[in-house]
Amino acid sequence: MSDGGAAAAAAPAWRLCALLAAALLGARAEPTCQRVREAFGALQPGARGVLESPGPGSDLQICIPKALTCCSRKMEERYQGLARSNMEQILQTASMDLKFLIMQNAAIFQEAFEMVVRHARDHTSSMFRSYYRHVAARTSKLAGEFFTDVSLYILGSDINVNDMVNELFDSLFPLVYPHLIHPGAPDPPVETLECLRLARRDLKAFGPFPKIMMTQVSKSLQVTRLFLQALNLGIEVVNTTDHLRFSKECGRALLKMWYCPQCQELLLAKPCAGFCGGVLQGCLASVVQIDGHWREYLRSLEGMVKGMKGTYDIEHVLLNLFSLVQDAIGYMQKNAGKLVTTMTA
Repeated sequence: MSDGGAAAAAAPAWRLCALLAAALLGARAEPTCQRVREAFGALQPGARGVLESPGPGSDLQICIPKALTCCSRKMEERYQGLARSNMEQILQTASMDLKFLIMQNAAIFQEAFEMVVRHARDHTSSMFRSYYRHVAARTSKLAGEFFTDVSLYILGSDINVNDMVNELFDSLFPLVYPHLIHPGAPDPPVETLECLRLARRDLKAFGPFPKIMMTQVSKSLQVTRLFLQALNLGIEVVNTTDHLRFSKECGRALLKMWYCPQCQELLLAKPCAGFCGGVLQGCLASVVQIDGHWREYLRSLEGMVKGMKGTYDIEHVLLNLFSLVQDAIGYMQKNAGKLVTTMTA
């Protein structure tokens, strides 16, 4: 083949390459926002205002581009709403474990003290049945009322512990005393029983034991009640994070950090640690202020836990109340003669 023929044959191949190059260059010259549209559609199905191709973004207020952008003003607004929603969800997720832990411990603690109260009531009623059968039904009722008040006090009821103890011994004295003086005799008239009830404190019929019980019960129940209230307060504090409302500045910063890069098709871009930390610190500035108070709250809880151990441990105190009541009645028995002399004088 002559040189002219070879050139003629090569010409179509050259023209084909030129056409392919032109097509590729033409494709690059006409970019689309397809990837951004797909990513945005996954976050906001059916949303409108998505650009078909990059534009100048002159209407944008936050994701202001240095070149062309795939975001419109409507997209920017929706992205900003998503940013705030994401932040709220992150906080709720972060606080969920802590809130569950406090709630779980509060429930366990409440169940434990209620079980102790039941056992203490049963021990006291059993003691009355064993040693004072003639008045067991009525004294067991007194024990039931007393320990019901104990439970209500721990749960926050406005009951005075000293009044609880005084009521127990005031009601116990007219039930036990007549049968010690006149065993087997019928119950005295109601007027006499009421007179004995009113005289109990002046007579000091049970010696020092009511005062001892007041001290032990008051201190153990007070710490227990405060501890349960503190746990419930912790739940309320954590709950406040579920209802935080972020400022406009925070919303703008979150938008810049999470979604503005997507407008430039940087779909996988992640913010640097410094930028992220700064944004979150600004958004959580109001919450950070309670950090010191929260730490003090935790130290107070630790102190209360230590105070619930030892002499005034609620389990130790309540489960041994029946013994104090028995000692008080024993004191009255030993001093029955003096009581009779005093009352008949």
